[in-house]
Amino acid sequence: MPSSAWLSLSKPVRREVWRLAQAGLPHPDPAVHEVVRAQRRVLHWVMRSLAVFWLGTWIQSGLSADPVQGWRVVAALSWVLMAMAFGVDARFARIEAAQWPAAAARESGAVHPVRLRLPAPGSLRTIVLIAAAPAVVMWFGLWARRREADAGQALFTGAVLVALLLLAAGLAVVRWRRKRLALEIDEQGVRLPVRGLDVPWDQVAEIAAVPADRKEQELIGLALRLRDPRAVWAARRPSLLRRLLWGGGGSRPWIFITEAGVREPMFPAYAAALAFHAAHLAAAQASADTPVPVAAAERVPGAALPGAGQATGHAGVEAGQQNAGHADA
Repeated sequence: MPSSAWLSLSKPVRREVWRLAQAGLPHPDPAVHEVVRAQRRVLHWVMRSLAVFWLGTWIQSGLSADPVQGWRVVAALSWVLMAMAFGVDARFARIEAAQWPAAAARESGAVHPVRLRLPAPGSLRTIVLIAAAPAVVMWFGLWARRREADAGQALFTGAVLVALLLLAAGLAVVRWRRKRLALEIDEQGVRLPVRGLDVPWDQVAEIAAVPADRKEQELIGLALRLRDPRAVWAARRPSLLRRLLWGGGGSRPWIFITEAGVREPMFPAYAAALAFHAAHLAAAQASADTPVPVAAAERVPGAALPGAGQATGHAGVEAGQQNAGHADA
């Protein structure tokens, strides 16, 4: 499933790209990043197509009274190919994550706020979330009907109705959430509206594409290491649904937004986060190095500044000595 752009690279170059990525290092050629992104787009299209095809074959074999064995073989083969595509995409995700720091450093011009939405209704993640529950219910109904029991047909009819209700509810939720923002990044910090989190830049200690505590999962996205995790998570007021989906947070040092959790590409958000965080650190350092002047309105009339009393005293002693000298003369 390699793309033409990836195959356009010579075999030694492809091996070098993978060897550097294993060490977490980018390839010196900037074109490699675009090639890897093109390869991942092809893989995502293949995975989505295989998932829809597998779901269709599964439904067809389930609804058929005498399913053809060939369809089961085709469904099994599509499942194997989809699993292989996921494995290959995980490898290319690791390669792309290694290119991100260098690619972000090459970004020039003014940085702009970034806002990413929740996954699109046609994304693989949304399809799985919507179809999972109805598929399980339909499987139970088909199993009950094939048993040829008295209650089999009634259970099948009830399963169909429940599956349709679940599917309609899932589509309604997706329609309601389709315009909601999943991630906002600007000069103030990072906000995750769906999680109820607001992280200012002074609470961000590190920005990465992969959190240190999840490197074995082979997922990439935007990872933020917090300076004071307890303070950030304590300020969160999660609803019951958010608590069920993402937990209470506790004192987890990392906040991780995977690329599968947003609709648009994640790299612009990663680059913007690095730029805004660097600007915040530079402004904080400049503010710390600048001395604070004493305002004239804060000075008390008649009060001497530090050292002024000593200077006045020395001047008075010298003037007294001079007057005494003239008197003796």
